Amino acid sequence: MQSYLNVGWRRVSLAAVALALCAAVLWLWLRPATVSTVQVSTREFSPAIHAVGTVEAKVIVQVAAKIAGRISKMQVDQGDIVRTGQVLVQMEDSESRAEVERAAANLERAKLGVHGQKAAMLRAQAGLSAAEAIVAKARANRSLASANAARWDKLAAAELVSKMDLEERANAAQLADAELKSAEALREAAAKEVAVQQVAVSIVPQDIAATAAALASVQARKADTLIASPIDGYVVSREVESGTAINPGTPILKLADPRTIWVTVYVDEREAGSLEIGNAAEITLRSMPERTLPGKVARIRRESDRVTEQLTVDVSLDAAPDRLRLGQQAEALIRPAPRKVIALSSSATVQSPNGAGAWTVVDGRLRFRQARLGAVDPAGWVEVLQGLSVGDHVVVAPGKLADRKNEGRRVIAQSHSPALAIANK
Repeated sequence: MQSYLNVGWRRVSLAAVALALCAAVLWLWLRPATVSTVQVSTREFSPAIHAVGTVEAKVIVQVAAKIAGRISKMQVDQGDIVRTGQVLVQMEDSESRAEVERAAANLERAKLGVHGQKAAMLRAQAGLSAAEAIVAKARANRSLASANAARWDKLAAAELVSKMDLEERANAAQLADAELKSAEALREAAAKEVAVQQVAVSIVPQDIAATAAALASVQARKADTLIASPIDGYVVSREVESGTAINPGTPILKLADPRTIWVTVYVDEREAGSLEIGNAAEITLRSMPERTLPGKVARIRRESDRVTEQLTVDVSLDAAPDRLRLGQQAEALIRPAPRKVIALSSSATVQSPNGAGAWTVVDGRLRFRQARLGAVDPAGWVEVLQGLSVGDHVVVAPGKLADRKNEGRRVIAQSHSPALAIANK
């Protein structure tokens, strides 16, 4: 019996201990926690946007051939300085030289043809003049023969001449008429020849123009065998070597204008809203980490990357160092102009699975407020774009209280000034 009593007391004791532990845990969980809070406020905001990118150039030219052929000589190599109009590449031109000589000979032949056509025109005109003279003579002969035939016809009627003489005069008149018709036919043929020669003479200038255009075309093709630099700059890369057969448009050299070199960086969309052309920037190159290069925002792209949610920004250098290399890594610290914004201490921001936000104290209880945040300034302030309002009390450095299980937990808030919140960050 005594053993049963002892077992019973031990069970009661264990239950009492367990109940006490539960009560202690419940008390610890339910007791209000003390938190430090700061108010969301409107303040002058001087953001410093950090971005990473590469050295690029605004003016990049891919030098390519206009015609198909084989490269006979490369005049420059990568890294060389080039000037506008300087010959960079020479292609084989034996075929184009032959085409130029042939076209030039055709042009000379066309020009010489002018004299031949003019001579033929003069001959045709002379033939027409001779034919007209023959027609005039034939017409006079016919008039004379017709008059003689009429006179002899009257004499024959008076029986003053023989019938044979009359027939001879009639035959002479008929022959003169036939000769006139023949002369008129020759004159018509001569007139047509003159018309033909006139057309031929008028065509000669067109032939000369056509052969001159053909010569200009082959000369242009020959000129295309010499590829010159379109800009002042330097050779970034050399894509092919001498002896390479290329087609029109095949890249040969890549040129860059050093006066247009800048740094292309990528800025998070949340910070890009404050950017403007002309904002000051500080550039640090990976090849010169100890040196800071001053610059300013030169161009802001109007389209963000849909995957990375970043905006491309081009930053020009006030004074670019010598021998900058395209593609080398660079960092930029861009400083937009100060402006009035709603801001809170960065020590109060919390990242949750659903996004950024802050823990607020409302009626003595913790409430998580999701917010859309923007840029951060060097003083430790974060721009509030959406989700929090001026006057909201946010918890500074919530620590373990940032667990979403503490939603609604009672707390005792101790307010601090914004400056103290930043100092305690």
